[in-house]
Amino acid sequence: MRDEIRSDMIDAMMSDVERVEQLLMKHWDIRPTRIQALSTGHTNKTYRVDHGSRASVLRASWRGKSVEQVRREASMLDHLGPARELPTLPRFQSTVNAQPYAQDEDGSWLHLFDHIEGTPGLPDAAEPATVDAMRTLARLHAAMATLPANAHSPLAWLNERYARVAARPASPLPAALLEDYDLLLQRIGTHFAAAETWISGPTHWLHSDYHAGNLLFADGAVTGVLDFDDVGQGAQWLEMSFALFALARDASNEDRFTFDVGLWDLGLHVYTGMQPERDAPGLMQLRRDALMDLFCADQVLIHLEAAQRGLWMPGPGMGFLACWRQLLASTPPIR
Repeated sequence: MRDEIRSDMIDAMMSDVERVEQLLMKHWDIRPTRIQALSTGHTNKTYRVDHGSRASVLRASWRGKSVEQVRREASMLDHLGPARELPTLPRFQSTVNAQPYAQDEDGSWLHLFDHIEGTPGLPDAAEPATVDAMRTLARLHAAMATLPANAHSPLAWLNERYARVAARPASPLPAALLEDYDLLLQRIGTHFAAAETWISGPTHWLHSDYHAGNLLFADGAVTGVLDFDDVGQGAQWLEMSFALFALARDASNEDRFTFDVGLWDLGLHVYTGMQPERDAPGLMQLRRDALMDLFCADQVLIHLEAAQRGLWMPGPGMGFLACWRQLLASTPPIR
């Protein structure tokens, strides 16, 4: 039986590689010499493609991704391209039809990017890597702020994500989690509504998923920033706080969300030293517990949306269970 399962897995991998090869030939006229499946997140499948002396990355989105979202990412990357102070950002390779992307027959969107050197995920030397990640975020926010935004709410991207998840049927989760599904959604809505009363500031374009898995590192420095396919609008300092929780979190604790307070404070100091926010540092210190609940709400929504798309199921080390339990244990804010 074990040999049969292994054989089925090998057949599936071979079929996947053959399909990728066909797509590369059809849309980019590339005959790869090597295709390697890369670690994927909650939304896309990615492959390293070697062809001649060149390396590229093919990304295939989930089915049903809107053309508006695809165009928004392309527009943002085009806008950020000339920013020399940023590390390397994804750069599209044009299709045979001179387009920055293609659509597969199953409805998924295909992008071929230049390969960026570096390793995803926070290195063992977390402190210098966090410092450079927050410096990078400050520069990224400064560059994105030159693109006009039209949202009025500082939680705009969070509210949009919440509305999408709440409008769909419950995610296919284990029964023990489904028992609290409606309560969790209600709790998240309460947290967001309460936050609207104390979070202020101008809205700008945001990365919307800035964490170590979407950063490439080499020698403790950020070499690339990935995954701009969910850019949204809101308060920059709110995304800054989310980035701090994502970088300082303890991924080994599934019972409650915990993080390195010293690392969080260091990252806050680094960011505000480069991208001053008049009232944000003091407010963030005062409201850190509430910000943590907002971060956990966002993490739960990201995972639930991926589950609704059939792309993810709960597992250890992803931060979902810790944030789910954190929200259940949290005190609902008074609206």
